[in-house]
Amino acid sequence: MKISSTQWEGFRNLKPRRLEWAEGLHLLLGPNGSGKTNILEAFHVLTGWGSLRGERTADLRSWTDPGRGTFLSASFDGEDSLEVKVGIGARIVAKKGGSSLRSSQLRPLVPSLIFLPNDLSLVEGSPATRRRLIDRLCALLFPVYALRLHEYGRALRQRNASVRMGRNLAATARVMAPLAAWIWACRLTAVDLIRNGLEEGEGLLPPGVMLELKRGGRGLEDLHLDFWESLEAGQKQERATGVCPVGPHRDDLVIRFQERDVARCFSRGYRRRVAIALLLSSGWAVERKMRRKPILLLDEVMAELDHEGREQLIAVLLRTGWQVFATTAEACTPDWPGRVWSVDGGRVDEG
Repeated sequence: MKISSTQWEGFRNLKPRRLEWAEGLHLLLGPNGSGKTNILEAFHVLTGWGSLRGERTADLRSWTDPGRGTFLSASFDGEDSLEVKVGIGARIVAKKGGSSLRSSQLRPLVPSLIFLPNDLSLVEGSPATRRRLIDRLCALLFPVYALRLHEYGRALRQRNASVRMGRNLAATARVMAPLAAWIWACRLTAVDLIRNGLEEGEGLLPPGVMLELKRGGRGLEDLHLDFWESLEAGQKQERATGVCPVGPHRDDLVIRFQERDVARCFSRGYRRRVAIALLLSSGWAVERKMRRKPILLLDEVMAELDHEGREQLIAVLLRTGWQVFATTAEACTPDWPGRVWSVDGGRVDEG
C-alpha cells in the first residue's frame, strides 16, 4: 500500500495542508521541533494506531488552539484504493467511506511499521521492549491478536491479585491456558517470519545474526501442556513472589551473533543496525503473510549510523519497493534517491 495524499487540520503544530505523496522514498528534513515527527504521527493515526508517545487523545490537538477541531484524512492506493478520515475528539474515530472502522479493521488494510529513536533499546533494553515489537507485528498479522492479548493481561492481573489474597487460582488458570497457547503460537509464527526476513537485509548486518523466541514456559512442543506443566512447576515461586512466573508476559526475543548476545558483542552503531533490521524484517513478514506492501515510518533512523551504514540502509530501502517516510535533522547522505521535503515551524514544502 501507499499513501497518495493527506490533509490535516488542527493536529499538533502542523499547518493545515493538503499534500500529494509519490511512491518510493521520502525524506523529511528540518530542525528539531519543526514538526517532522508530528507528520509521522499523523500517518501513524491514519493507519490505525494511536499516539506515538502514549499520550491522551486530547494531546494530539493543535498546540496553539486546543479548542479547534482536529481532522486527518488520507487516500491510499496499491493493493486497494480507499479513503480514510479521522476525527480526534474525546477519542479517535476512523471512517472508510461512511462507515466507522475499528483500529483492528483499519490496520490490516494499510499496514504501517514505525521506528523511533528509542527503538535502539530493542537490542539492549528489557524483554518487554522486544515483546512490543512482536506484539505489533502480530496485531497486523492476526486481527484479533490485540484483543486476545488484552484478555490475557486482564486474567493475569486477576490471578496475581488472587495469589496475594490467598484465593483459589484454578479459575484464572483455566482462562489463561488457552489464551497463552494461542498467543505463543502467533508469536512463534511472527518470529519465524522475522527470521526469514533478516536474509533480505543483505549488507546491513553480518551473516550469523540469529533470533529465537524464549517462551515463558518450559519449552514443551505442546503449547497448552507447556503452560499447565510450567504453571504447576512454578507454584512455589508464585506463592513467594505474588506474581505469576509463567506465560507470554515472560517471553523474550533472544538475539545472538555466533552464540553471543549482540548487546554485549556489537558496537552501538551495529546494535542500531540490528534494531533497524528487525523492523525491516517485520515489513517483509507483513508483505509475505498479508500480500500487502507496508508503509515505513522512520524517525531519525540515520542517527548513530556511519556513512557506510547510511548508504547500506538506503540501498536496502530501495530494494524493498515500499513507500518510506524518513526524518532527519541533517543531510544523511550525499544523495537521497527520492523526494526531499523541508519542514519548518509545522509547514511542509517540497525541495
